[in-house]
Amino acid sequence: MTEDNPDLIDRAERAVRERSGDGRCTCEELLDNLMEFLDSELDEDQCARFRAHADNCPTCHEAADAEQHLRALLRRSCSEVAPSSLRVRVASQLSVLRVTSVRTVE
Repeated sequence: MTEDNPDLIDRAERAVRERSGDGRCTCEELLDNLMEFLDSELDEDQCARFRAHADNCPTCHEAADAEQHLRALLRRSCSEVAPSSLRVRVASQLSVLRVTSVRTVE
C-alpha cells in the first residue's frame, strides 16, 4: 500500500468541491490559473467563474490588472526597432571582441 500524499489529497478534494460547489472560485484557484485565464485558454464556464470572482475581489482584480499591464508594456517594448546607428555600433564592438579573443587565444 502506498502512503497517502496529503497535498495530492487536498488538491483532489478542493477540485471536487470546486466542480460540485456553488460555482464560485477561490482566490487561490484564480491565481493558480491566472495566465490561462488571461490567455483565454479555459472553457467558458471557468472563464465566467474567474471573471465573476475577479470583478468582486480587489486582490484578484489587482493581480489580473497588473499582469495585463505588464503584458502591454512588454508588447510595446518589444515592438520598437533599434536605430541603425546602434546596430552598427553593436556589430563593430562584436567584431572587435572577436578579433581580441582570437588574438588572446594565439
